[in-house]
Amino acid sequence: MGKLREEEVNKIVRRATLFQKFYGSPSYKSGSKLESDYPELFEIADSLNLNRAFIAEALIEHQGIPVEEPFILDGGFTDAKVVGFANGEIDSETAKELKAQIEYHFNNRGEIKHRKGKTIWKATPTGFSRFIATHNSPKVIMEHTGQAIKIQASQSLKTANKFYFPMILGVFASIMFFGASVFGAMESEEEVGIIMAGIFGFGSFLYSRFMKRRKQKRKDRLVDLVDRLQQILERRRKAGTLYEPSISISDGEEFSGLDEIEIRKASKSSTK
Repeated sequence: MGKLREEEVNKIVRRATLFQKFYGSPSYKSGSKLESDYPELFEIADSLNLNRAFIAEALIEHQGIPVEEPFILDGGFTDAKVVGFANGEIDSETAKELKAQIEYHFNNRGEIKHRKGKTIWKATPTGFSRFIATHNSPKVIMEHTGQAIKIQASQSLKTANKFYFPMILGVFASIMFFGASVFGAMESEEEVGIIMAGIFGFGSFLYSRFMKRRKQKRKDRLVDLVDRLQQILERRRKAGTLYEPSISISDGEEFSGLDEIEIRKASKSSTK
């Protein structure tokens, strides 16, 4: 029997409650070994009117679902792209959970379209957000490639690139101060000019690093999203394969002929 600490039980119950509230029908079918391994957990689910299937999926997720690590594609200076792979199928209920997870990540509503072998989510922002690249560009493509599903998430970084303008001004000011000091335009204040050039230059360098970290953070968050989508697909696939139907042998009349078969076999052997 599996043993769970109180905080683990609370975590699983909270996660199952979230599944039941937002994610529609589960993939798990009642009757697997999980229910016999963790009877107390499923009794708690019954007492809270939680579907046992959602408790089972939350338990599977808690136990850990190994997935291939997503990787960042070279999207250049203006785009962030992340790719990952997972096993599973995207039915209507799975698509509903994937859509909810994507919209929660981007804090943005979107629509799902189905193409041949592809499921595509595209952001559909409203209001002023429609004109901001980071809000109107998010896109997730889930494509069947053989036995796996390829997940590609992308987002534009053009809005972040616009904040490099202060860095350009700082570099320009640094060059101007340095040039004025070198060519004597500042007369007796050459030292001040060199100091100001250093300040603007160093400030521009720090600002550039700050913006680079912000862009990298956005890419890392895309990696987290793809990893989460991989886990959803793998969890639902695993939950759908846990059911092991039991074979019951009845003592009824349909098996009453077995003794007669054994007797005939024994008689036939004795006459040889």
